[in-house]
Amino acid sequence: MHDDTLYWIWLSELAGFSLRKKRKLLASLGGPEQIFRASATTVDEVLHGTGSCSSAAEGAKEISLASSWKGRNLAIAQAILSNNEKAAIKVLDPTSPYYRHIYEADEKAPLVLYYRGRLADSSIPVVGVVGSRSCTSYGRLVTKAAVSDLVGEGSIVASGLSFGIDALAHETTLACGGITYAFLPCGLHKAQPASHSDLMERIADTGAVITPYAYGREALRFRFIGRNDLLASWCNTLLVVEAGTKSGSMYTARSALSKAKQVLAVPNSLLEPKSNGTNLLLSEGARAYVNDRLVVGESAVAPCSGEQLVTTALASRPLSTIELEAWVQIGNGPVMECLASMELAGKVSYLSDGKWHLSGGL
Repeated sequence: MHDDTLYWIWLSELAGFSLRKKRKLLASLGGPEQIFRASATTVDEVLHGTGSCSSAAEGAKEISLASSWKGRNLAIAQAILSNNEKAAIKVLDPTSPYYRHIYEADEKAPLVLYYRGRLADSSIPVVGVVGSRSCTSYGRLVTKAAVSDLVGEGSIVASGLSFGIDALAHETTLACGGITYAFLPCGLHKAQPASHSDLMERIADTGAVITPYAYGREALRFRFIGRNDLLASWCNTLLVVEAGTKSGSMYTARSALSKAKQVLAVPNSLLEPKSNGTNLLLSEGARAYVNDRLVVGESAVAPCSGEQLVTTALASRPLSTIELEAWVQIGNGPVMECLASMELAGKVSYLSDGKWHLSGGL
């Protein structure tokens, strides 16, 4: 453990101080331990300058600061560290080589991040892939083709572990043997959503699950915003597959644009509500995502070895992915790879009932 980790967690959890003020203290005093050991007078001088208070209100604030500062302690930070050790959770701070460049480039980046798994070399491009929770078959097809290409190019695929496009991006990356990062709006004590616990564990086996929130923190609404901002900061490029105009994916895209990141949006029919946001992004600075492999009449992926087994299984009735994996028994990764290949070739479809259907037999 880094010597300063305890103090970084303490500073991150310190109530009553905005991130801007904490950064100001760091710039002046040098590090989190130096801030912890500083007097209330020193802290006040850094934040407000020297000299007498100009009003009774400011005088009251100074008294309040002196009173609260006297009671500061490391108990919360120590409890978080204890939980981290039990759950194999690691910590990133602004001095970490994996995080330093992100923290320095974004004034809103958190002081501390928590992760499970392993982080790849920071020089490898990270591409975020986000979109609708209730994606269309078009969205699924584009996601699988795009992620397959990204993995082939050696990029890391990042997303938010949510239903729909997020989960599909993670699953496709794993099926293709790539590295994927999942960003959570809660602590690492659970998956969000809970039904993606198995997916979260598989991501952590070869990639990483990352969050700005300590163990035990639940997924409150404002934390989804924090998660989305972090994803936008971490990736070099963001691909938005499908998004409504007021969706979390749109927030992430606009956050990425504000950070001067490259944002790609998948164009779609103006009559498709799930693409109203992506079409709008094209007028806000995003570039159109184009994939030559999706030209009508071209096969995007060569047939895989388990295709006949999948076809035989689906000939009797539509099946969910889990049911197919149990029926075919060629391994979870190969099944997903096969389904991706067959869907891109127009041989199967994933419908709103949550099951795979043979095309032509609907």
